[in-house]
Amino acid sequence: MPKTLKWTLNVAVLDGPKISASDTVTIEAYDKVEVVVAAGAAAEDVQLQPGGAGQVQFLLIRSDNYAAGLSYSINAAEADAQKRIKLDALQLLIGEGAVGLLGKPPNTLFFYNETNKDASTQILVGRKATTPPAP
Repeated sequence: MPKTLKWTLNVAVLDGPKISASDTVTIEAYDKVEVVVAAGAAAEDVQLQPGGAGQVQFLLIRSDNYAAGLSYSINAAEADAQKRIKLDALQLLIGEGAVGLLGKPPNTLFFYNETNKDASTQILVGRKATTPPAP
């Protein structure tokens, strides 16, 4: 059964422009994952979607530690830190176009914490339902 995910965003530049937006995304399933990426940890993996790829419609990644050295890779561990995505602020991707900026449909995220502080990280993912295999 489809579910409605509602989002609201408010952005303001001090003494400058303000932009507000809100909308809904129809999803068929969602998961909220909380993981603590230990200080010095490499390749802490978090499963985002079962089955086939290309189902993620909404992805929010939030942490309590945005220090330099916190990053993640998509679908495979990445030894080269320069090829990882820096998690230096809250990240929000809404829609297939935005999620497509990751370069490949995200099934698993691998987190790296090269800081000396644990990173409590929350992930909210909204996706299409998996399609059962044909008989």
